Amino acid sequence: MGEYTTDKTNKKSIGESPFFVMIVLALGVFMTGIDAYIFIPALPTLTKDLNTSFELVSWTLTVLMLFMTAVMPLAGKLSDVFGRKRLYIVGVATFIIGSFAASFSWDIYSLIVSMAIQGIGAGIVLPSAISTMNDSAPEDQRGKTMGVLMAMSSLAMIIGPNIGGFLIQNFGWRTIFYVNIPIGILAIILAFKFKESHGETNPHIDYMGSLLLIGSIATMLLALVRVQTLPFTDITVLPLFIASIVLFISLIKYEKRVSEPILDIPLLKKSKILSLNIAILLSGLATFTAFTYVPTFAQLVLNTNVQNSGLLLTPLSITLLITAILGGVLLDKFGAKRMLLLGSPVLSAGLFWLAYYVTDSISLSVALVLIGIGMGFTTSAFQVLMMSFIPRNEEGTGVGILNTFKGVGGTIGPIAGSFFLGTALSGTITYSHAFSNLFMFGTIVSIIAIILLIIVVIMDRTDESIGNASESIAGK
Repeated sequence: MGEYTTDKTNKKSIGESPFFVMIVLALGVFMTGIDAYIFIPALPTLTKDLNTSFELVSWTLTVLMLFMTAVMPLAGKLSDVFGRKRLYIVGVATFIIGSFAASFSWDIYSLIVSMAIQGIGAGIVLPSAISTMNDSAPEDQRGKTMGVLMAMSSLAMIIGPNIGGFLIQNFGWRTIFYVNIPIGILAIILAFKFKESHGETNPHIDYMGSLLLIGSIATMLLALVRVQTLPFTDITVLPLFIASIVLFISLIKYEKRVSEPILDIPLLKKSKILSLNIAILLSGLATFTAFTYVPTFAQLVLNTNVQNSGLLLTPLSITLLITAILGGVLLDKFGAKRMLLLGSPVLSAGLFWLAYYVTDSISLSVALVLIGIGMGFTTSAFQVLMMSFIPRNEEGTGVGILNTFKGVGGTIGPIAGSFFLGTALSGTITYSHAFSNLFMFGTIVSIIAIILLIIVVIMDRTDESIGNASESIAGK
């Protein structure tokens, strides 16, 4: 299911070319990636133009992230059932609709709804794009092509704010949403040339399980966002945490009775798969903690002005762009496990450097370059290793779950940061000490992720040894 076909003469059409597929998928990934970065410069303008508060305006990005993370497990399953091509086109089309609606928003609430639609589209695009690329690319080129896809987010990070600032200043904030539309339309037109099977002939979708899963993730993420500015016991926070726990328990009980569950409990019970997902959650937590608070660190500790503090992230963005592609090439040569064990310690070294050895913009750049190398070497490797652990017809589901774990880690990161900075705001310690503790926390979390990855590698080698022994016995 979901594999690309060839005709009787073995002549491949352009839709079967891995390079063509990579370019088309890169358009979709870039489109969804650039949206948040191009939107960030508009936040102050929106507060004035829509006559609203900054807190409400910040919800636009919150719901984008919330819906994108929550919908990925379902999107991954749907791509396994109905086919990668269909889901990719549906995801891009949904994102275009959200962009078009956002450009016509008449108040902050209609804009928030539009961003939620964009989040759903983005949550569909990513798992379907990754599994499509894995189906299309030859086995010895999967790392390279996956690296190009992952690099699209880095490219969006670099050029998004600049395009956004230019459009907002010269043509108004609504025009930033028009950038996505032609890119998306082109991606859809080209994606129709893809060749694939039509998924399962008798599809079964666990709709109730999907609703419970999305509900549990959404309420948990929403609670994590709210608790950044409100006490845990607040009437709008504690009930969300309780609801998330209740929904998740209900999901586990329900999934045990379903023949084709949306959440494959036996799959997640496999130690190496669970360990890999927790590792990417912790890695996401560590990197997003650093990424989110570096500009604030530069302003409060290094005394950098607001404009230059944002530019200080450029070394990270450029390094990540380069090493995502380079890491993909090395991935094909050395394998996903080796790339994870190579890149993760570099990431930890960058975070440790950030915690204790940054005194100016140059030393900060060194730390960010190390973090960029670590992220670039591991991003594609996580995806490829996850897909190697699961059956071909469940790749979309596996990728969706993996990226959901990553999204949860990315959500927890800024919350952890707010806790450490709160100690400085209370006067208990200095900002310098608070940031040192924050980045050291990220270092420790990343080291735990390394330990989990080592466990994954050991368990996978054990499984391979057992499999080889079984084949040897069967051969006799």
